[in-house]
Amino acid sequence: MKTDSELIADRLLNIINERNLTINRVATLSGMGQSSVNAIFRGASASPKIGTLRKIANGLDMPLIELLDFPPYNEVEK
Repeated sequence: MKTDSELIADRLLNIINERNLTINRVATLSGMGQSSVNAIFRGASASPKIGTLRKIANGLDMPLIELLDFPPYNEVEK
């Protein structure tokens, strides 16, 4: 099973591919450094903070809840 950071990285990559954006553009839109954003997109950031994800969501012009609302991330473990 993938870690939370890997799931979030996959989600972000899907979003930027759908929107034809680059990681550099997302960093600019989010007001963050490219290396920080790149670490999240690579899944290298072990546990991205909510504030960081909120900045990225704002840069992508979407609510944080929309960013985090995707399967399998939102599925309840049994």
